[in-house]
Amino acid sequence: GKVDDATLQAKKPADDISLLKEDLDRRLTALEARVGNIEKNSEDQQKKTTEAAAKQSELSPDLLYQQGLDSFKGGNTQRARELLTKFVEQHPNHELVANAHYWIGETYYTEKIYDQAILEFEKVIKNYPGKEKVPAAMFKQALAFKGLGDTKSARYVLGKLIEKFPR
Repeated sequence: GKVDDATLQAKKPADDISLLKEDLDRRLTALEARVGNIEKNSEDQQKKTTEAAAKQSELSPDLLYQQGLDSFKGGNTQRARELLTKFVEQHPNHELVANAHYWIGETYYTEKIYDQAILEFEKVIKNYPGKEKVPAAMFKQALAFKGLGDTKSARYVLGKLIEKFPR
């Protein structure tokens, strides 16, 4: 009987260890499932955030325009030009496109890149003749010609400005 008791007592720790092993295996499987769900939810949330940011930029052309204008007023002409160009590309039919071209021209003018400024102001003058920025664009275009030393063209543009907009 003592041998049987000793055998049972020797077997009991092995049984306890196998029960613990089974319990740990179940817990590990449950944890792996939870981690997988968390990773999936994280990826889904990241996709939603990315999509929301894309929609935000698509839905708010006024915000994009305003950011460009604020960058210009803050002295960051290169960033302003990038934002305003992006605005023009994404929203070519928006009512502020003429203004955006004007401010792009202003960024070039501020950096004394007069030839590019002239071209941007010309886009306002030719493509948006009824917009309020046309007189300002003509005036700045004349100043850009003067900056290049082309006084003849500057006078011509100023003459046209006075002719079209006498006030």
